[in-house]
Amino acid sequence: MKKLNWYVVAGHTLYWLLFFLFDWLATSGKVGRIDSEILLTEATINFLSAALLTYSSIYWFRANWFEGRYQRMAIGILVFILLGGLLRHTMKTVFVYIPMLETHISDVPSWLNFWKLRYVLGSIVSTMLQASIVVMAYFFSLWTRQQRLVEKAKREKVEAELELLKSQVEPHFIFNTLNNIYYLAQNKHPRTGEMIYRLAQLLSFMLYDSRKSLIPVEKELDYIRDYVNLERIRYGENLDISVNVFGSLKDAMAPPLLFLPLVENAFKHGIAPVGKGWIRVDVSRRNGTLTCKVENSVLEQMLEKLEKNEASGLGLRNLENRLEALFPQNHELKILHGKESFLSVLSIPL
Repeated sequence: MKKLNWYVVAGHTLYWLLFFLFDWLATSGKVGRIDSEILLTEATINFLSAALLTYSSIYWFRANWFEGRYQRMAIGILVFILLGGLLRHTMKTVFVYIPMLETHISDVPSWLNFWKLRYVLGSIVSTMLQASIVVMAYFFSLWTRQQRLVEKAKREKVEAELELLKSQVEPHFIFNTLNNIYYLAQNKHPRTGEMIYRLAQLLSFMLYDSRKSLIPVEKELDYIRDYVNLERIRYGENLDISVNVFGSLKDAMAPPLLFLPLVENAFKHGIAPVGKGWIRVDVSRRNGTLTCKVENSVLEQMLEKLEKNEASGLGLRNLENRLEALFPQNHELKILHGKESFLSVLSIPL
């Protein structure tokens, strides 16, 4: 059993103290109720019955709710309410009503008059209402605590998923780039050394900046330009590509490695393996939304795959999963294709 926090104990103690004092002092002001001993006894009975019902209901709730025994829980709490009300009525009969018959209301024929149905139901209902304040406060605190735990679990799940997806993105990119370097080395390309240097720069980016939750969008674009330059070295003059920025990206921050899969996909559909084609990358910022459009030519051998929706590889699948984790229901990713071009449009909030 978890140790209770001192402020929880203090709060409950203060509530019941105020409950008892209010009940006692309020009844002592009634006309004709001048016997302070009887009034004190009545207030004590009200306090004990309400407190007993409160904590027995909470205990029974905890013992059954988390085990899924809902019917048993409901029946048990109903029984506690009935017993609490009857206990209160019985104690009032013995310690309040019978003594008052002997001193103040001797004209009433019998104490059984106090056990009429309306009086018994009144005791049950009043006990239930007095106990319900603490019970509802307990349920509310339990609900808020559960919500915090659920939100924490969701955040941890999202963070774990993002780390997994990042770990998949980076080897995927490195694998593609190493293949490019291998291709150049096989052909004894004079710029193979430069390509290895640029790869080292990109690896430096991945080791540091990609681990952050947010990076400047301008740095992400620099990363994309380095990637494009790697591909330029491979394809030479046959590659027609442009990277354009519309609007100011100053102070714009976004999660890393969101745009690269679109650019990689463009090379896959529009350039490789023949090395001919075109790619246009447009990044714009408007009304708190960052949009990246990547359009490219389409290779003839890719048309059939596009029509069957088989062209999306690991990069785009990871991107879709990351977007769902980072911006659930608050992003837009469109993939459009025709016979001459392939267009990807990604919009995220800043």
